[in-house]
Amino acid sequence: MESMTGFGTNTIHRETFSLTTEARSVNHKTLSPSISLPEALSSCEDKVQTYLRKLFTRGRVKVIVRVDRTDSGKGELVLNEDVLSKYIDGALRLFKEPGVDSSLTAGELLALPGVAVVSSAPDIDLEQLEEAFDESIRICLKELKKSRRREGRVLLPVFTDGFAALKEETGPILEDQEVNVGERFARLSTRIEKLIGSADIDEGRMLQELAILADRSDVSEEVHRLLCHIDHAVETLEGDDSDMGRTLGFIIQEMHREVNTLGSKCDDPDLSRRVVRMKNVLASLKEQVANVQ
Repeated sequence: MESMTGFGTNTIHRETFSLTTEARSVNHKTLSPSISLPEALSSCEDKVQTYLRKLFTRGRVKVIVRVDRTDSGKGELVLNEDVLSKYIDGALRLFKEPGVDSSLTAGELLALPGVAVVSSAPDIDLEQLEEAFDESIRICLKELKKSRRREGRVLLPVFTDGFAALKEETGPILEDQEVNVGERFARLSTRIEKLIGSADIDEGRMLQELAILADRSDVSEEVHRLLCHIDHAVETLEGDDSDMGRTLGFIIQEMHREVNTLGSKCDDPDLSRRVVRMKNVLASLKEQVANVQ
């Protein structure tokens, strides 16, 4: 089982830059990517989309890539010798004047405008940048996949326990079903006798109608279908369905339909309480399955 919630990151260092890739995902009914790339890597967006589709089928996935230069202090000091020569010539002429201090340091010369400039570092090699990005995005998305699976392992007991609880509730319903139908027939008969008293009626027709009404309270078919859905859900949990969340969502929806029918048919207090408990379990499962791929 894989959750749709997860996080992955990776950083690759090169001589002139470092590249960091982050990927976060949250639940969404389909795969909804959001990709933020530096301008130099804008042409790689389709590649990211392809990688995402290979690994994920659901979830809102946000990918952010950042590139930082690591050679900003590696520019060279360049002297403008023509400018420097003119400054020195001017200084020498001034030194000949009376009262002018004749001392001049190299540091003072370098501080003069236009004498020295630091050249910019060389541009990042685009081919090297794309190679680093390809490596980083693959590692990052694999980390995201691992993170989502870890979250899925946390969710798994919620479903196994929930399906087990549903199965436990249905067992007594089947065991008591034959007795419940008989009791309903007896209750209806007593009620009819009180209503009509000694009136002359067709007893055979009355018994037939009572039997039909009592049979309508039989929930055996609904319970058997519910048990089949539970078995299907457990098989899905134990399988390798790549779209497990959607499959479980449909199964839980069918379970809910059967439990609603149980509730509409029952007039037994114990069965009504069981139906309420099953609805609570299904509501919790429905909420959790929204975060499963």
